[in-house]
Amino acid sequence: MVLSYEPGVKSRIMVCVTPQKSCRRLVERGAERARETNGEFCVVYVNKNNNIYKDLKEHKILIELFEMAQKLGGRVSILVGRKISDTLAEFANKNDITEIIVGKSLRSAFEVLLHGDVINPLIKRVEEKNIIVEVIE
Repeated sequence: MVLSYEPGVKSRIMVCVTPQKSCRRLVERGAERARETNGEFCVVYVNKNNNIYKDLKEHKILIELFEMAQKLGGRVSILVGRKISDTLAEFANKNDITEIIVGKSLRSAFEVLLHGDVINPLIKRVEEKNIIVEVIE
């Protein structure tokens, strides 16, 4: 998916969310960075299933996050992909994203071993394009 931006916009911020209320602070940070840099921001969620309707129905909080983003002037994109870091990196590269905002994972070391890390592989995938990744605790 490729977004269209206003001509001349140099700062494009991508905010990565999951269905958690704590992600509100990420959306707020994305809107703040967009204001500071005269840029634009988009909020993205990666759905690992192909049934987006079921996923959204089960995750009312995502709808709240999307509505919040739109009220703050952002866009919303739902991405589908098996590997979250690859899906996010691909979207960032295709859309000339300049900054990515993610929340620090609350997974334990054991869970990271079982399910993998998202942030470090994402950073590796986007560093060659000089995309800044801000990790919010």
